[in-house]
Amino acid sequence: MRWGRSAIALGLVLLLCGCGAKYSPLFIGGAVSHPVIGWRECPGVEYSGITEVGLYRWTDEGTADNPGELLWHIAATDGHVVDRISIGEAPVGFTSLLPLTTELESATTYALRTNMASDQLVSGFLTFRPDQLAVGQVVFSDGKDESLKAYESRDNEDFGCFTG
Repeated sequence: MRWGRSAIALGLVLLLCGCGAKYSPLFIGGAVSHPVIGWRECPGVEYSGITEVGLYRWTDEGTADNPGELLWHIAATDGHVVDRISIGEAPVGFTSLLPLTTELESATTYALRTNMASDQLVSGFLTFRPDQLAVGQVVFSDGKDESLKAYESRDNEDFGCFTG
């Protein structure tokens, strides 16, 4: 029985490592005044979409597990899933567990942690600064930013989207 649990844990670790993915499918884009969180959809993946989001003020000692002060937290109810969410808002089917009560400071680093409903990918994490945001630009992975056009032209396999 103990070996069975170890095998399951090892399988979960391999799944969470992204199976060769270079980047997390989580991104943020839009204007500084209206940032939007997105999840890159993977072809052939069922229920792909965001089910929970936490926005944190990143600290110098921050990690993906403990990124800093939680500023905003929403979660889906009744199986609702979306692939785009405006920061500070709770889409239909989501509950605000902690409303955003402060404006984002342009030069401050923030972290996003998301959970999603999928038959393959389960979570996402990234850091960003609002001064990186601009219409037509996205920030993804470890604060990497580029044009939306360049981002969309990347191979889906770079994001762990493997089709059979």
